[in-house]
Amino acid sequence: MSADDLDLVALICSRLCHDLAGSIGAINNGVELLAEETDPAMRDEAFGLIAQSASDAARRLAFFRFALGASGGTDEPMGLEELNRVARDYFAGGKVAVSTPDATAQSLPKPLGKALLIGLALAAQALPRGGSMALLPNGTAWQIEAQGPMLRWTEEVAAALDGGAAPPREPHGAMARYAVRLAASVSYRLQAEPTATTLALRFAP
Repeated sequence: MSADDLDLVALICSRLCHDLAGSIGAINNGVELLAEETDPAMRDEAFGLIAQSASDAARRLAFFRFALGASGGTDEPMGLEELNRVARDYFAGGKVAVSTPDATAQSLPKPLGKALLIGLALAAQALPRGGSMALLPNGTAWQIEAQGPMLRWTEEVAAALDGGAAPPREPHGAMARYAVRLAASVSYRLQAEPTATTLALRFAP
């Protein structure tokens, strides 16, 4: 494994830790509050905080398990219904609403499914003021369409998707580079078309 690959792994791990830190920290705060608090109302509030934060951590872990994990091997297909569920759970209650195709028995290559999940995460990150995203099939191709009041599409993410020679130096760029590699492993290309308020991510063979 090259030094650039090691950096890629480290940056992706940083993204995962960042995504979980808030929920885990809130659970810890709730436990500390329970240990010190005797007022029933405050204890109920602490239990609610712990339950909500544990749920948030669980759905985030499920998302990254499917997007980044190696469970079952890459040769097995990913069910569209499963992909829909993981994506909807991950973005539930957030600033970015997501719509996915109607659940069917359809399946797709697991590396492509992983790349689509990462694409959704990248699109959501590019909408700092919230907005909406849609995952749309188009024959054998797929497209993520995102829109909101503001789009923040960084040069590093753009370079990572375009196959720039420079290695990513921040987690979002690393996630983009990994998505490109996943898509390429099943002969798909990933292209981005950003504007001031919209983003299209196309996954085409």
